[in-house]
Amino acid sequence: MNWIEHKYINLLSNRLRNFKRKNQNLYNFSCPICDDSQTNKLKARGYVYTVKGKTRYHCHNCGVSHTLGHFLKTIDISLFNEYKLESIKENVENGNLVKHMLATEAVMCALAKR
Repeated sequence: MNWIEHKYINLLSNRLRNFKRKNQNLYNFSCPICDDSQTNKLKARGYVYTVKGKTRYHCHNCGVSHTLGHFLKTIDISLFNEYKLESIKENVENGNLVKHMLATEAVMCALAKR
C-alpha cells in the first residue's frame, strides 16, 4: 500500500463502524455496503488488504470484492475523485507518464459510462 491509499482509507475511517488497523497493510471494519450483522453491531467482516501489489476491499459477509478505488467510489464519489487526482499527480511527479495516461483514460471511460 502506498501513502495515498493509507491516507484515503484513514479519511474514510470515521464513517466506517468498528474501524481498526490490524497491521501495516490490513484494515478491518463493518461492511458499509451490507451493514454486516443487524443483531451484533460489533461484527466487522470488511477488510482492506494488499495482494500482489494491489489494494483491495472484501466483505466476508456479503462477498463483495472491489479495488480500493471502486470501494471509495461506492462509498463517497467526491473522495474517490480526490483519490484519483492525487494518484495521477503522484504518478506524474514520479515520472510514471505511461501510468498517468492509462489512469486518465480509465477515469475518462468511467465518466463516459455514467
